[in-house]
Amino acid sequence: MKKKIICGIMLLSCIKIVNAASVSVTASSNYVTSGGGVTFYINVNGASAWQLKGYSAGATSGCSFEDLNLDENGQNINKTFSVYCPATSVGQISFTVTGKVATTSNSGDDVGSETPITTSKTVTVQPPRELDSNNNLESLGVEGYKITPAFSADTLEYSIEVPSTINDVNITGSPASGYASIAGTGKKEVNEGANLFIITVTSETGVPKEYKLTVNVKDDNPIKVKLGEEDFTVMKNAKNIIKPELYEQTTIKINNIDVPAFYNETTKITLVGVKDSKGNVRLAIYDKEQNTYELYEENKSDQMILLIHPITEIKEGYIKSTIKIDDAEYDCLKTNEESEYAIIYATNLITGEDDYYLYDSKENSYVRYNEEQLEPLKNELNKYKDVIKYLVIGLGVLGLLLIISLITRPRKNKEDKVKEKKEKITEEENLTVIEPKEQKVEKKISKKKTEVKEEEKVPEEKVVKKSKKQSQKDAIKSVEEATMIIENFEKKVREKELEKQKEEDQEDTMYDIFEDDRKRKKRK
Repeated sequence: MKKKIICGIMLLSCIKIVNAASVSVTASSNYVTSGGGVTFYINVNGASAWQLKGYSAGATSGCSFEDLNLDENGQNINKTFSVYCPATSVGQISFTVTGKVATTSNSGDDVGSETPITTSKTVTVQPPRELDSNNNLESLGVEGYKITPAFSADTLEYSIEVPSTINDVNITGSPASGYASIAGTGKKEVNEGANLFIITVTSETGVPKEYKLTVNVKDDNPIKVKLGEEDFTVMKNAKNIIKPELYEQTTIKINNIDVPAFYNETTKITLVGVKDSKGNVRLAIYDKEQNTYELYEENKSDQMILLIHPITEIKEGYIKSTIKIDDAEYDCLKTNEESEYAIIYATNLITGEDDYYLYDSKENSYVRYNEEQLEPLKNELNKYKDVIKYLVIGLGVLGLLLIISLITRPRKNKEDKVKEKKEKITEEENLTVIEPKEQKVEKKISKKKTEVKEEEKVPEEKVVKKSKKQSQKDAIKSVEEATMIIENFEKKVREKELEKQKEEDQEDTMYDIFEDDRKRKKRK
């Protein structure tokens, strides 16, 4: 018996053991969506050599595979290949692998027989899934507390009350849909009074839904104030109050309670934090003397970051100049060199637009320059300029005509009168006696005419010259001066006419005496 067992063992040791190789095909998913795709995996197990090909069929635009390995150093190995196939329509996608594989014996002396391979995998292509529109909460709560009312997906507002010693709470919640997202849960700080928290659930379709939770922290001695129609509570903790610019944090006493506040030294304004019944935090101006409150509102212009360019166009009414901004010199336009305002041309790096900006050097601030706002003023000024121009011209012409009229009229009367005298005296017989007087009279008349011409020229030239150069104010002044000159001139003319009349009367008297005497002598 022992001999038989020993011989069997020896026989088995002489037999060469050969393991069979295999190939399988798997997929990344058994179900895919049209418009998506699937990845097929070709798994080679326990083979030292193979020759494989793969191809697809069905609801795909096509994919293929091929690999040739004649010898892997005589070792049986496992290896995986992958290929991606797009899903182009509803239906099925199959992937088939064919070929052959071979194995090596355990002793490694020789290669076993080749094994033919045919294997495949099929997946189902489904229509695209509709996006989930569910944006409800499945649960909502505050750790350690019970919310009021009891949770319901359709109830959107809840509240709880916590002791004044509590500084934070932990809000919990989960969406009803696995495709939805949630925001607003977790650990939250709370202050005395009402603290409003919003939990937002957003569906896969992108539609949000808000649930509101108010956490009321007990305040044993609240400072209640009424601003307009709303009730507010003065905040005693500054951790949720944002400090405004240009203010310094301080503490003041209200109703013998220390309250955080903010103070501006320049404006002497004191601000305190107030909270409304919904938990919204605001700032209010507190007047200690009057013990009054007023909601504080700041107005700020949009931020501007400017890239200043050289000035290429000079606008009407301005001169080209330069200005220093932050120790750098730039081109600008000014109404005069001493002006604190300048127009610069720049690109707004926030908006990317090029435009003119008015720069206030005293306040170091910018504002977009709007020429349309100045247009009505310019039109009004142009109207006044035209009125002034025509008024000056009209007054000048009127004054000139008046002067010429006044000067010309009396001169003609005197010439006519002298001419009549000459003709009358010429007819007389005794020319030798009368002629000296007539010559004397003519000389006097000629002299007076010369004086009149000289007096006439001075105001006329002066008025004409000034009317062309002076502004409205100077023109009016010139007209007044011309009027005064005319009045003085008329006065002088009247005085001279009176004197002339007296002389003529005297001459007539002398002439009559002389004539009577001559006639008496003739009669004798």
